[in-house]
Amino acid sequence: MARLRTGDRALLIVIAAALVCAAGWFASRALMPDPEEPVVVCQTKDGFRRVDALDADATYTVVTGEGDAEGRNTVRIQNGQVDVTEADCSNQVCVDHDPIAHVGEQIVCLPHGMVVEIVAHEEDAASLM
Repeated sequence: MARLRTGDRALLIVIAAALVCAAGWFASRALMPDPEEPVVVCQTKDGFRRVDALDADATYTVVTGEGDAEGRNTVRIQNGQVDVTEADCSNQVCVDHDPIAHVGEQIVCLPHGMVVEIVAHEEDAASLM
């Protein structure tokens, strides 16, 4: 029967150590919690604030101002995208904006003082107050 040489033994030790390290790395990755899903933060200068998961299915109307200055925007979250589908503002920029789907994107309605944005964490949202 053949005997292992010193170099062969050293190589086997290095391979075994590499396998143990790789197994430990994969095990630690499996135990880590999944990163948080992005959230949609809708807020107004009047103090309205709503937070939804990006993968939610929701439609709601945001009312700003009072009396003659009242404004309405309809926000839809569907299939991982956010869109302003209706607004009674004069310029309709928010309605004409393409739907957003990625962290850092925003839809803004300046006449109503409303911002809808996608952020990684709720605390990353812009502050309107």
